[in-house]
Amino acid sequence: MSIRRATHTETQTIWNYSFNVFNEATMGYGKLTSDKVLQMAASFLHNGGYYLVHNENNIIQGWIGVARIVDYYKNDMAGFIFEIYVLPYFRKQGVAEKLCEAAFRQLSAEGLNKVQLNVFAGNRAKHLYQKLGFQEISSLMEKKISY
Repeated sequence: MSIRRATHTETQTIWNYSFNVFNEATMGYGKLTSDKVLQMAASFLHNGGYYLVHNENNIIQGWIGVARIVDYYKNDMAGFIFEIYVLPYFRKQGVAEKLCEAAFRQLSAEGLNKVQLNVFAGNRAKHLYQKLGFQEISSLMEKKISY
């Protein structure tokens, strides 16, 4: 097993899953076209983000997209997890946790002392994030209105 930075070819493979990853992560809330999802991923990479892949026997089992952002509330830099995804066959084997730990080490080596992410209500991954020590710092709330 190895976790390392994704190659260009692996990044292209990851992009093939982008639309499915987006839909799963947003719990069906997101309503974007596949082109728009790819634009978001391209912007993430263009702004210095990168993927770490969990690879075993030359098979990508999952990945985590990480970047640096400005925490506008505290006016300092933070690591940010853009996405984390484990292919269905490899779930419940600790892959996501290993990817997160590798991302924490990498971001710490880059001089960052915190990492943030966004998770949609109802996403099963929230339990993992809490287990890893993430704390909720804000909630986006919505109400449908029609008059």
